Formats: sequence, structure tokens, C-alpha cells
Amino acid sequence: MELKPLLITRLCNASVWPILAGVIVIALRGDLPVVAVVGGALVCLVAAVYLGFLGWRLGVVCDAGGIDVHGLFRSRRIAKEEIVAITNFPAVRWKTRAGKARWTPIFAFANLGRVLPLVERHNEAAISILKDWFEDPKPQAPKKKQRQRRTR
Repeated sequence: MELKPLLITRLCNASVWPILAGVIVIALRGDLPVVAVVGGALVCLVAAVYLGFLGWRLGVVCDAGGIDVHGLFRSRRIAKEEIVAITNFPAVRWKTRAGKARWTPIFAFANLGRVLPLVERHNEAAISILKDWFEDPKPQAPKKKQRQRRTR
């Protein structure tokens, strides 16, 4: 199962970085030589494209073995048996095999202010789906019925 933010959220996550890079280049262009501005613009452009890509792919992928949380700067795979809870923050609380408590935020469904009710409802629904996935017991193989032999 793959959960992604709404299209409008994905577009905002992807476009904020190029806009920020443009603002930085415009702010620096008057104080630096042309070569430095062009070099800085290229560095900002490459960083903006990379961060825009990461912002576009924010989300969660769940399967029987665990969860992949795609964050803004990194992604993490967490085995289902290590997960302790899915919180409303939203985050995944989990323990390492050594027993150390950890948590991984799910930025894809964070409500950073009550801007659009549609986005808020989508994010709450996604967290609810994740909680249901986590609480769903592991499927067990059906037991085979043994035939009883009739004695005569």
C-alpha cells in the first residue's frame, strides 16, 4: 500500500525549493561578482531540483514486512515487528533490535497549520489508514482439517 499527500501538497513541497533558490540568487546578485553569482545560481539550482524531487516523493509505503517512510532528507525502512505505534503527530514510534526507543516523523502528512481543510482531512485519513495497517494482525495460514476415519 502506498500513501501520498494530495497533489496540491506535493506541488507545494516540490516548488518551495526552486523558489527559495531564486530568492537567494536575487538577494546575492548585487554584492558578488558575476562569476560567483552564476556559480552560486548553479549550486542553488542543483540543490533546489534535488530537494524538489524529495519533496515530490514524500509519502509512505507499507507491506506485510514493514513500512518505508520517505522523508524530506532521507528515507527509512522499519520492520513491522519493530513498530510500537503510529502517532497522531504523525510519526512512527519503534524500537531497534537492541531495544533502543526511536521515532521517525512522517512529514508527508504533517498538518503545519490549518490552511486547507481538504488537505487536513486527507492527512488525518492517511494516518488512520496507517494505524489500521499497524493494528491489523498478521495473517495466519488456515488450519487444515483432519479427516476422521470411520471405523466399522
